[in-house]
Amino acid sequence: MFPTQAFQGEEHKSFQLDGEPGLALLVHGFPGTPAEMRPLGRALNRSGWTVRGMLLPGFGAEIEQLPHTRYDEWLGAVCREVEAARRSGKPLLLAGYSMGGALAIAAAAQSPPDALVLLAPFWKLEHVLWKALPVLKHVFRGVKPFRLVRLNFNEPDVRKGIGNFLPGADLDDPAVQAAIRDLKLPLDLFAQIQQAGKMAYRYAPQVGVEMPKLVIQGRADELVRPPLTRTLAGRLRGSVTYHEVDCGHELVVESHPAWVAVEMSVTQFAQGIG
Repeated sequence: MFPTQAFQGEEHKSFQLDGEPGLALLVHGFPGTPAEMRPLGRALNRSGWTVRGMLLPGFGAEIEQLPHTRYDEWLGAVCREVEAARRSGKPLLLAGYSMGGALAIAAAAQSPPDALVLLAPFWKLEHVLWKALPVLKHVFRGVKPFRLVRLNFNEPDVRKGIGNFLPGADLDDPAVQAAIRDLKLPLDLFAQIQQAGKMAYRYAPQVGVEMPKLVIQGRADELVRPPLTRTLAGRLRGSVTYHEVDCGHELVVESHPAWVAVEMSVTQFAQGIG
């Protein structure tokens, strides 16, 4: 399923950047690692925050175990990290990207942080196969996810993202491009991702009214589409700040022109906590 060399570098492991006055816990997306959250972590750390980028179970160096990992394990890991962070006594900011945003919502409802940041938070896909997944997983053994999205191997952000996923791959080789497009993942794994989205939608109204919330969404995001994020943000109660920026799903990519706006929004939001 996944090449054995994927996600083996140090950058894919959990990290901590020490500082004050509070603690920020960052949750990566699928099939990401803490590497994708490091730019946001550095930005918050420059603002004085202690930052921890966690690694979800079954990701990173454990990627071969991902098909056997369940939603409850992901959520349980985030909740335990939140509880441990709360024991520090510092103001706690919980931030999640994509599927990590879905997990952050459910965790915030069960183990409340002091503030919540959601970056392109996932809760469902607008694709006919997504609706049929509960039936399909009992009929078919796998799906080719890169056949469901448009991959332009000439785009720097696409190359960087795949480079993290498949280090050393020759992305100019047509055979390699074809192999990536034909990568097959178990349908039951997507059922776990679907469960994460469903629970995020269900838990959103239960997140504390008094908790400040920031939601950032890419206007051109074809994976987590803006109308879906607006719907999810509308289910959050109390103080919700919603920003849209000019990018797709690559909100946490430091080299993207929209990164400046994302960084500014999160760091300014964080200044009002505590």
